[in-house]
Amino acid sequence: MIFGRDIQPTAAIRGNLQFTHAGLVTATYFINPLGYGLRKASDKFDVKLAHHALINSLPNGSLLLGIQARLNTVDVLTKMVEGVDLAYCEDYAAEVVSSYERVCAIMPHTRIFLLSIPVGATNSAVSGLSRIWRGSTTTIDATAIGRADLDTYDQKADEILSRIGGDFDPVPVPAAMFQWLWEHYLSRGAFGEPSAPTRPGALDDVTSAVFRSAALDEGAQADNSRRLRPSFVPVIKVVQPDSPYLPSYQTMLTPHSFPYTGMAFPGGSEFLSVLEGLGDVTVDWGMRISTKPADQVTKNNELRLRRLGEQMDQRDQEVSFAHSTLTSKAQMLGEYNQHFEVNSGESEVSFTTVVAVAGHSHEATLDAVNALKRRYKRFQVEMTTPVGAQVDLWSMLIPGSPPRRAFDDYAHIVPSDMWAAFVPFTTSQIGDDSGPIIGVNLLSGNFEPIHFGIMEAALHDLSASFAVTGELGSGKSYFLKLVAVLVHDMGGQFLAIDRSQVGEWEHFAAAIDDAVIIDLANPSVSLDPLRLFDPRVAGERTLDTILPLLDLSPTFGAGAVVGSLLSPRGLAEHGIRSMLDMFHTVRRLRDQQGNGEEYADLAARLGTVVERMPVLFDPNLPTLRLDAAATVIRSHGVALPTAEELTTPHLYNRLPLTKRLGTALYELVGVAAREAFLTDNGRFGLLVGDEAHHFTQTQVGSAVTSDFSRDGRKHLAAIGLASHDPATDFQGAAHNLVPNRFVFRQRDETLARNSLEWLGVDLEETPFLLQILREETSPPVGPGRQIPEERRGEMFMRDALNRIGRGKVLGPARADRAAAMTSTPSAAGASGQKALSRQTAT
Repeated sequence: MIFGRDIQPTAAIRGNLQFTHAGLVTATYFINPLGYGLRKASDKFDVKLAHHALINSLPNGSLLLGIQARLNTVDVLTKMVEGVDLAYCEDYAAEVVSSYERVCAIMPHTRIFLLSIPVGATNSAVSGLSRIWRGSTTTIDATAIGRADLDTYDQKADEILSRIGGDFDPVPVPAAMFQWLWEHYLSRGAFGEPSAPTRPGALDDVTSAVFRSAALDEGAQADNSRRLRPSFVPVIKVVQPDSPYLPSYQTMLTPHSFPYTGMAFPGGSEFLSVLEGLGDVTVDWGMRISTKPADQVTKNNELRLRRLGEQMDQRDQEVSFAHSTLTSKAQMLGEYNQHFEVNSGESEVSFTTVVAVAGHSHEATLDAVNALKRRYKRFQVEMTTPVGAQVDLWSMLIPGSPPRRAFDDYAHIVPSDMWAAFVPFTTSQIGDDSGPIIGVNLLSGNFEPIHFGIMEAALHDLSASFAVTGELGSGKSYFLKLVAVLVHDMGGQFLAIDRSQVGEWEHFAAAIDDAVIIDLANPSVSLDPLRLFDPRVAGERTLDTILPLLDLSPTFGAGAVVGSLLSPRGLAEHGIRSMLDMFHTVRRLRDQQGNGEEYADLAARLGTVVERMPVLFDPNLPTLRLDAAATVIRSHGVALPTAEELTTPHLYNRLPLTKRLGTALYELVGVAAREAFLTDNGRFGLLVGDEAHHFTQTQVGSAVTSDFSRDGRKHLAAIGLASHDPATDFQGAAHNLVPNRFVFRQRDETLARNSLEWLGVDLEETPFLLQILREETSPPVGPGRQIPEERRGEMFMRDALNRIGRGKVLGPARADRAAAMTSTPSAAGASGQKALSRQTAT
């Protein structure tokens, strides 16, 4: 049995600098992992190049760590409230409070990536590494470490980081990180495991007294009932005498062999990516590396080749397989040497990898170890659990730990470009760094919360617009309502167009204070653009509505006439203040002698729509106000063209009048939202459109979408669109300028393919994702083909940083909000609610 304090190398901590008993000084940093997940192969090669530069710049004895730890619930909630004044957002404060229990129940984890590099020794006469290899130790006087010494070590660390570059954005860890890391190792996998400090803190000082003691029982001998026969089980039982929690059972795995034929990149070399999602165990990994430059490697290869030649000469007359084996080795050595001669910037990497699997019981740990070994068989990587070397390998994950024999026994040697294909510092994280929680990450296996900082993005001059695609019943509308209610709760406002017959948005908005419901077929307010907009732009906005509605050319005949009437001069000359005034003016001018037939044509065309569109021509209706917290425009009673009719010229020219009217009103709502939200009023505005092709396929709607996508970030505004087929509906600005994209279940193969390509997935590289989207994303199962509650809301996501992953939408944490979003109103109930809401609007 070994006591943990005996293998804890730290003598003193100064910020992120660690001083060991052996005289070694290391600097430790948080590493920002690079986005990986489901990105294209070209992006993954860029990640590999960044790792290549990293490994060629690290000094010998560097330690790379990937530590799985429980997220601190308070840290998660703190990210939710960044940039939100809870004193004015009581609804959002209630959402954050309700999120506490949900986050605790999910118990999300994360993987913290660390880099520890040697930067010097306390005795310059003998290097720290040399002292370690010689086995000598010394006592560090923490009070004797001066500011000049610290500056020297910091300067050395800065030189190393400068060679690495800024891809990984290293940040010095606080001194408390060393204490947390030690306590994490002692309680790894147990119920008392501490939460991770996921953010940098103060660079204070720590002494070795903060490290708790523990007993490391290799083989769990204390559990062995046969005292006379020692246990040879590859497990370490870690017991903390002063801890009330149960002991931790840990097993150290290390690669015994890699595939003889090599590991293809991408897809076959990222062997550390299989460590996620093993259930109720904790899995950490560590990798110690040392490198040799190419010229030294070629010299060593020449010496090895000379020895092989001597052995071949000695066995030249021997009848055995030895000669052919030596010939094969000589050929492989020649290829290996040529690799370094051709690539002069290469280096040789010697690395030792340790995977620590830990659970609260021996059985749980053993099950996870066997599951992990089965996973590695797919990579043709053989993992071993060395008996008798468990404690030595356990200590390798401790920064500043002196080298032990086991480190060399299980080391592997590869060229640096092949090592870079392991890409250890990568992440499947998606979403933003802060903002409300919209779901959990399924791809990483740690169930990290997905933050969607829609309002925060606009404040940081980024586009907050988003688009959603999926089949009927896949969760598109639910997600749109989720984002809308979060915007409302954080002090913003939204306008949504509701096409459903039962009025699901109307039913949802009824649970929100200061909500206005408008029915375009039975209007309670006016959308007359001459009354709605500022007089400086009212004429142009009206012209955009009238010309396509009446099928007029802007420069010929009746179209030219209406253009003249709606100019600032024409409006003032004829006293036109409303659409009805314009109609009366046209009829008056038609009856005057000397005016051409174009006035009669215009009057006839207007006469066909005046009675049909009271929402435009009734002067007694109050104009729409867009300062309400929530506005829902019900358009179920308005006929709208299909996507094919909008995109096919001869079908569009033959559109019936009812569909032209519907399209004009639909566009007018979008224009009104643009005028209201794309202004600097200090309040975030979200325009929600569930039928995206009516915005993206028409000229006016496309302009509205483009304006929100381009300029929303300048005016605290965004647009949220939903569609069944992104290939036809998300074109132009909706395709190129909307960064946040969500794909829900699509069982149709063509639509699924279009959705994944729109997301940015290369299906030639990852064809299996098509099956996952069609068959394994919120799949209907069992009798009645119902979707289990725990599988609802599964989706693919592409965030603002172009990272692609897979997640699950959770919905609001507040029970009342969730009930309003999930319940579907009946037709009768919707009619009654509509009448009540209409009274409220007036």
